[in-house]
Amino acid sequence: MSSAGPTSGYSSSSNTAGAASTTSVAATTASVAATTDDKRSYPSYPMPPPEYQTGGSYDQGDTVNNPEGNSVPSFSSPTGPPTGEAVNGDGTAESNLAGPYPPSFQAGNSGYEERDPEGGSGALSSLLQTPYSAAEASRTGKYPTILGGAPDNQPIADTASYAGGGSEAANSLPENSGLKVEESDHVKKGSSNSLDDGGYTDPSSNDPDAANTTTESFPDRPPIGGAVDNPVPVPKNAPILPKRIVPDPNEKYDEDNSRGGSSFRLTSYNGIPIPSAHDSQAKKREWLLSMNDMLEQTPVGQLDPNALPLSTIMNGWAKQKSSEGARMVEMWLDRVHSEYNSDNPGVHPTARMYTMAVDAWAKSNGGAPAARRAEALLERMDRLYREGGGRHEALRPTTGIFNAVINAWARSREKIAPQRAEQILEWMETLRDKGGEELDISPDKYTFNTVIHAYAKSGAKESATKAHRILDNMNQMYREGNSSVKPDTITYNVVINAYAKSGGKGAAQEAENLLQRMHMMYDQGDLSVKPNVVTYGAVIDAFAKSMERNAAARADALLANMVALHQSDPVRHADLRPNTYVFNTVINAWAKSKERGAAAKAEEMLVAMDRLHASGFPGLKPDAFTYTAVIDAYAKSGYRGAASRADLLLDQMEAKYAAGDQDLKPNTFTYNAVINALAKSGEPGAAARAERVLHNMVNRLRTSDRQDVKPTTINFNTVLDAWAKSGEGEPAAERAEAILEWMDRLNKAGNHDVKPDTITFNAVIDAWARSGCKRGPQRAEQILNHMDDLYHGGNIDVKPDTYTYNTLINALAKCGDGHSAARAEEILKIMEQKYSQGDKSYKPNTRSHTSVIDAWAKSGEVGAALRAEGILINLRQLYEAQGDIDIKPNVYTANAVMNVSVFLLFAISSVC
Repeated sequence: MSSAGPTSGYSSSSNTAGAASTTSVAATTASVAATTDDKRSYPSYPMPPPEYQTGGSYDQGDTVNNPEGNSVPSFSSPTGPPTGEAVNGDGTAESNLAGPYPPSFQAGNSGYEERDPEGGSGALSSLLQTPYSAAEASRTGKYPTILGGAPDNQPIADTASYAGGGSEAANSLPENSGLKVEESDHVKKGSSNSLDDGGYTDPSSNDPDAANTTTESFPDRPPIGGAVDNPVPVPKNAPILPKRIVPDPNEKYDEDNSRGGSSFRLTSYNGIPIPSAHDSQAKKREWLLSMNDMLEQTPVGQLDPNALPLSTIMNGWAKQKSSEGARMVEMWLDRVHSEYNSDNPGVHPTARMYTMAVDAWAKSNGGAPAARRAEALLERMDRLYREGGGRHEALRPTTGIFNAVINAWARSREKIAPQRAEQILEWMETLRDKGGEELDISPDKYTFNTVIHAYAKSGAKESATKAHRILDNMNQMYREGNSSVKPDTITYNVVINAYAKSGGKGAAQEAENLLQRMHMMYDQGDLSVKPNVVTYGAVIDAFAKSMERNAAARADALLANMVALHQSDPVRHADLRPNTYVFNTVINAWAKSKERGAAAKAEEMLVAMDRLHASGFPGLKPDAFTYTAVIDAYAKSGYRGAASRADLLLDQMEAKYAAGDQDLKPNTFTYNAVINALAKSGEPGAAARAERVLHNMVNRLRTSDRQDVKPTTINFNTVLDAWAKSGEGEPAAERAEAILEWMDRLNKAGNHDVKPDTITFNAVIDAWARSGCKRGPQRAEQILNHMDDLYHGGNIDVKPDTYTYNTLINALAKCGDGHSAARAEEILKIMEQKYSQGDKSYKPNTRSHTSVIDAWAKSGEVGAALRAEGILINLRQLYEAQGDIDIKPNVYTANAVMNVSVFLLFAISSVC
C-alpha cells in the first residue's frame, strides 16, 4: 500500500460522539487484530452507532437478476456532535497572529477607532474622486441618477485611475477576476471561490468526467507556422487570439478526417446522436430517455457496450442533479450487475460506476435520504469486493468514492452530517493504516475540505471551532510530511465561512485572524493559500452577521483593504477585484447596524457602485439585493424622511426593471422592507403609500407567470397596522375593514398565503379603538364577537387572544363614560373566567387591569376611585400569591389609580 504520510495521521481525540461510537471503533480495532492471511480480511465498512440506525433497509432495486443486491441498514439521527477546542498544530492555543501583513491590511480590532459613517471614508475613499454625501443630497434635494435625480457631471474614478496606473494596467485586468460567490461559472465548478458548494472533487480519483476527456475535430487549416498563399491583412484592433471554433453537436465525425484515428469523440451510437455540452438540458434528457428505452428492449445478457455507452449514459443521468437522475444511475448500475452475473464478457461493474452513482445522490439535493443511499452503495461495493472471491477486483474501494459519500453528507444539511462525515474520515484512516497492501485508501485534502464543509453548512455555534480543529490537524500532518493534506485557499475559506455562519461571540474576529494568517503565509511564499475575493467576502459576512459594535465599520475597512491591494497590483491581485457580492455584504452590514448614519452609509455605497459600474466595471453592478439592503437600512433607521427615501428607491427599481434591467426586479423582500419602512414612519399619508405598494405586489402576482413576488398575510397585517396608527380617525378604521374584506376575497379565491389571522383582526379592532368616534368601541366588540364565532365554527387561525381583549378594553376606556367603564370591567372578568377554565390564550395581564382602571378614571362616575383601587388591590394580591411577572403592577398601573382622583377633583371643581 502506498502511504501518504505518517501513520499518526488525523487525530480526533476530542471526539466524544457517544459510547456507542467508541464501541464501534473498539470493535473495528478487534477485527483488525484478528486479520488472517486472506488479503480481504481487512475491516469491513463501519456501520453507524446503534442510535443512528432505524432497523430498516435500503431498496436495492430489482434483485431478481441481481442476487448480490442485498439490503443494508439505514440510518437516522445521531447523538450530539463531538466537542473540541481550536488549537494550533503544535498544541498551543489559537492567538491573534503577528506577521508581515501588507501595509494596507489592518490587523485585528485593537486600536481601531470608531469613525463617523457620514464621511466618505473606508472603501469609498479608494474608489471615488468626488465622495457622495447622503446628508448633503437630502439637504440640497440634488440626488444622483440612481436615486431619481438628474444626470450629474461629477467626476468619477475612471478605469485607469482605479486600476492603479495607466490604461494599459486597466486593460490587463482579466474579465472574470471579479468573481461572484454564488453565481459565477468558476464557483459552480467547485473552485477555490466557492463556499457553499460541497463538491471538492479530486480530478484524479473522484471526477466521473476525468476519463471522458476527448479530442475534437477541426476543419482543414494551414500547417502551424506555415505560410499562406494570400495572407489577409490583420486590423490593428484585432483580438490577440482567433475566434473559438465551437464544434457542431450534431456533426458526424468521419474517422478518416479525425485527428489521431481512434481518438475522436463519437457523436452517435446506433444512429442516435449523443448530445454535447452545448445542447439544452431538454435535448440531453430526451437522449437519456431514449437510451433507457433501448435498455428495456435489450434482453439481459445481450447488452452490447458498443451500442449503449454505459459510462456516458450513467454520467449523463448523474449530471441531472436530481433524485430521478440518481435513481436512473442506480438502475443502470443494477443492470450492469445483471449482465455480469449472466456472464456477459463485455460488461462488468467498476468502482468508477459506483462513484458516479454515489456522486449522483450527493448532488441530488435529496437531503439525509440521499446521503444514506450513498452510504448504502459504498457498503455494497465494499462487501462485494471483500466477499466476491476475486470476481470483483474492479470494485476495490478508492479514496474518491469515500470523498463522494462524505460530500453527500456535507450537502444533506442533516443535523448528524458533520459527525457522520468525520466518522467516515476516521474510518478512511483506519483503512489506510490497517487495511492491507491491496487497498490505497488515504484521506486527502479534498476529504478534509469536505468534512470541514459539512461543519460549515450546519451553522451550529460549535461547528466553527471543530472546523478550525480539523484545519489545525491538517497543518500538523503536513508539517510531519503528508503533502496530500496541505490546506489551501479553499480550506481556509470554508473554515472562515463556518465562523461566518456560526454567529458565535468572537466568530468574526476568529475569521479575521485566519485571513491574517493567510496573508502571512502567502507573503512568506506559500502561494496555495492566497486570500481571494471569496476570503474577504466571508470575513466581511462574519462581521455583518455578528451584530457586534463597530462591525459594519470593520466590514467597510476590510473592503477598503481588499480594494487597496487590488489597486496596488491589478494583475497579481486580480482575484481581489471587488464585485457586487462583497459590496452587498458590506451594505448589509450597515443595514443591520444600529450606528448613527448607517442608512446614509449604505446609500453612499450604492451610489459608488452605480458610478463605478457606469465607468466600466461590470462586476460592480447594483442588483436587487443591493437596493433591498439599502431600503432595509432606511426602514430600520427611524429618522425623518427615511420611509420616503425607501419608497423612492423602490420606484427607481421598478422603473429600471420596466426599462429592461432584469437584475433590478423587486422581490418580496424588497416590497416588505418598503412597507415596513412606511408603516413605522408615522409620516402623513404613509398608510396610503404602504397600501399602494401592497397593491403593486398583488398586481405583479396577478400579471406575472413567476411566483417571485407573493404578498402574504404579514404584508397585509403591516399595512393594517399602518392604518390603525395613522391618526386619520374613522376613515382609517373603515379602510382597515376594507383591506380585511379584500384579504378574505383573495383567500377564498385560492390565495391562501393571505388568509386573515388573529393579528389581522386585532389590527382592525385597534383601528376602531384609535378612531376616536363614538361607535368605535361598539364596532370593535362586534368584530371580536365575530372572531369568536369564526373560531368556534372551525377557523382556528382567528382565535381571539389577550391582545384582542386588551384592545377592546382600551377602546372602551377612551369613551369616558360610566357605562363603558363597567363594560370594560366585565370584559376583564370574562378573560379571568376563560383563563381559569384552562384557556391560556385569554390570560389577563398587567395591561388588562391597567386599562380597566384607566376606564374608571376617565368615567367621572361616583365611586370610580373605589372601583379602581379595588382592581389594583386584587392585582397586587394575585401577583404576591402567584409571583407571575405578567401581572406585576407597574408605574402605569399606579398612575392610572392616581388619575382617578385627579379626574374626580377636576369634575368637582368644574361643578363648583
